Amino acid sequence: MKMNSIVNSRHTNGEEAVNNKENETGDKHKIGAEPFKNQMPSKLLKFTVMPKHLQFNPFVYTGYRPQMNSWECIMSLTYLHNETLNILTHGLPLLYALWSLPKLLPWNEMPLPILPYFHAAATVCPWLGSSIYHLFMNHHSGVKTYERLLQWDVAGVWVTQSCGGFSSIFVGTMCLPGPIRYLLLLIYISFAIKALHAAVYARGPWQRRISFAAMFIMRLLILCLRYTPYGGGHTELCLWSIFFWTSALYS
Repeated sequence: MKMNSIVNSRHTNGEEAVNNKENETGDKHKIGAEPFKNQMPSKLLKFTVMPKHLQFNPFVYTGYRPQMNSWECIMSLTYLHNETLNILTHGLPLLYALWSLPKLLPWNEMPLPILPYFHAAATVCPWLGSSIYHLFMNHHSGVKTYERLLQWDVAGVWVTQSCGGFSSIFVGTMCLPGPIRYLLLLIYISFAIKALHAAVYARGPWQRRISFAAMFIMRLLILCLRYTPYGGGHTELCLWSIFFWTSALYS
């Protein structure tokens, strides 16, 4: 009896050691739950057995890739899984942008030569960041790599918000006096720098969205300014635009 109790105790302690074993990410392994990269199952996984940092969409119940190395993540392009549409809907626009931008942008016709490059970066970066994020988000190196990929994705959105929005701010303030114009451009650049830090180090999706609020509001105000005589517009044009869009919504 004493010998049996010792054996049972060792068996129980060993099972607890397996259950509580932590990987490099700090997530706990559970038997049959979180797969190791060298124990990849032949089928896709369910939501309930994924690591915690990948359990962010409870409405997708199955189709998850196990944890993989870099090459296995790339090879996951050859079959369907829960991230296939996300990868394709970001990767295909990226390829189209790289193919079409050199022919579409007026590289030598801008008052500020850097504007076409800003526009190109604003077009390419969000697709690039999101494609890499969705493709490698299940990398076996764990939650730290996932957080870096998420920051890369957010940085791509920031490039669109800052570099892409800079063109509208630059054009929308062309009719203003020089000191006021450059002050507004400096304010927008300050908002962009602050938004980058806030978005990259945000603790949740809502904090990331709110980090771009100041830039969005400023672009909206500059757009309204363009309809006024101070921005080179005309009051009647503003009224006509309101009438046009109202008619389009209710037609």
